[in-house]
Amino acid sequence: MNTPNDVRLMLLESATRLFSEQVNDKVLAAAKRDGWSASLWQTLEQAQLPLVSIPEEAGGAGGTLSDAAAVLRVAGRHTAPVPLAETGMLAGWMLAASGLTVPPGALAVAPALDADRVVARRRSGAWQLSGTLARVPWARIASRLVVLAEGPDGAIVACVDPARCRITPHANLAGEPRDEVALEGVAAEAAAPAGAGVDRDTLRLRGALSRSLLLAGALERALELAVEYAQQRVQFGRKIGQFQAIQQELARFGGESAVAVASALSAAGVMERGGDALLAVASAKIRTADAAREGALIAHQVHGAIGVTNEYALHHVTLRLWAWREEFGNEAHWAMRLARRTQQQGADAFWPTLTAA
Repeated sequence: MNTPNDVRLMLLESATRLFSEQVNDKVLAAAKRDGWSASLWQTLEQAQLPLVSIPEEAGGAGGTLSDAAAVLRVAGRHTAPVPLAETGMLAGWMLAASGLTVPPGALAVAPALDADRVVARRRSGAWQLSGTLARVPWARIASRLVVLAEGPDGAIVACVDPARCRITPHANLAGEPRDEVALEGVAAEAAAPAGAGVDRDTLRLRGALSRSLLLAGALERALELAVEYAQQRVQFGRKIGQFQAIQQELARFGGESAVAVASALSAAGVMERGGDALLAVASAKIRTADAAREGALIAHQVHGAIGVTNEYALHHVTLRLWAWREEFGNEAHWAMRLARRTQQQGADAFWPTLTAA
């Protein structure tokens, strides 16, 4: 009988094999040109990887949040230019938790910025949405946009056709779509009161978790590239990996990467079990963002000038490390969130909170 860990291991092996086979120079060229890879997305969708954590009755694969976390880590390691996190962990979760079926195709969802506000009004028997959303990941390429709107009696989860919205294209540092979306009385194709636990704060937590997992995977790839280069590059008659200074920096990078992976996967487990998600996710985002800064610095110090060339793989990885660390709250944002909560709870609660299982 297979245990959940056995199933996750098989899923991880399958995802690793698929990404290794599919993410090639052609896919990365498409990412630089179009911001994403439609062919890679089609392959992932056929394998049901985008909806791995969505219940079967909602149109998903019936896995867990930790299953999705394992897949996102692999996607980050291959810096896959697709809306994997947005489709399953964010938009798909909102729809399924609210009793709605998850539609096929790539999904986009607003990152719940403080300035974002969409209002839902019932007119002629249908929900109509109005408002503006900033920096929506993948909006222009998504088949559907999932919105958390303010209804007259509480939050509403609505699914709309992006073609009915006014989209102004923007991009993050890595060239991935981060668009402004204006909804002007757009009719929802499906809508329902937000399900239990579906709110702006939880959406942002899940978004931060998704970026932590992607960062953890990308750090592993940057470390791998740095080690490979150090074993090949010869300077002063020796491979540079034989110099003690290089070895020390790579060892430090290895520690940063290991802690980032552990914190991100641990946060997914805490959120799945219903534990202290704020502490776990905020800590993971802070740790992976810090590691992204240090890891990118070390990787480029090892590589020298070749690391910043557009054709070299490290350039592709580094841009995503820098971009993802800023999304869904950077390390300063989450450090302030933790500091405010700690201050509100008082000194007596600090150690019990920190050591709770």
